[in-house]
Amino acid sequence: MGPKRIAAMGMIGVLLGAGSLIASAGGASASVASASVVRRTPRVCATKIDDRWPGWVDGRPKNVDPTTAEGVYMWHNATGWHIRATHRGRALRTFSGRLETTGRFVGVRAVRLEGHDSLTVAADHHAIAFSFDNYGAIDGLNFRTLCAPSITFTFVSDGVSMPVEFVKIGSAAVNPTTDPFSISRG
Repeated sequence: MGPKRIAAMGMIGVLLGAGSLIASAGGASASVASASVVRRTPRVCATKIDDRWPGWVDGRPKNVDPTTAEGVYMWHNATGWHIRATHRGRALRTFSGRLETTGRFVGVRAVRLEGHDSLTVAADHHAIAFSFDNYGAIDGLNFRTLCAPSITFTFVSDGVSMPVEFVKIGSAAVNPTTDPFSISRG
């Protein structure tokens, strides 16, 4: 096929495509207009910073003590979310994890981090990643949320997904059924 024939075939394809767009434009214009209006409407958050979460996540679990406790302990209260990791003994254990939300994490603070511990908040504030080299003390973080309908938590201990019986949530020390798991607003 010569260059003129290829160009002619291309023009026919363009004209046929344009014809079908023109023929269907009447029905599509309303939905396109609606979609563009929806996209231009700013997302309004109806929640305040870190307001209500389900009651079962409230209150610090008992016995968050490095001489008797082992695992990840988390809770929510009037000052926000709190996560602590610890284990018995002085041997090195690494606790790591990732938290994600479609809202934003704000006021993220490290608790008792040292040495090789790390805590990173994504530039868009939708994720937090951490890694704690723990020698039997307590490492952790505190944070609040803004416009977060839910949070997904993933915890890892020494490179392996955290067994759910070692994750304690709220004053009743509820265990999640899986890891990772999500908590949605009540």
